[in-house]
Amino acid sequence: MLAVTCDKCRRRFTPTDEELQGYLRQAEGKKYALVLCPHCGKGNKIALARLAQALSGVRRAPAPAEQAAAGEQAAPAEPTQTE
Repeated sequence: MLAVTCDKCRRRFTPTDEELQGYLRQAEGKKYALVLCPHCGKGNKIALARLAQALSGVRRAPAPAEQAAAGEQAAPAEPTQTE
């Protein structure tokens, strides 16, 4: 989660994770992304490192197929008996 204070209207807002990912895609090859204020519409420069840091804390839930595969790998093997 990233809290941004608009440079023009000084109001705080928090873009969603989907919006942050879109801003990162738009800013490829640049140092900053323009994050638009929902109140006044001004673009605020935010460093890409700050956007990436905000998104790094986001963890997506694994898909059901991934959970099943992980469960199979994590299952302990049955001990073999040798006599």
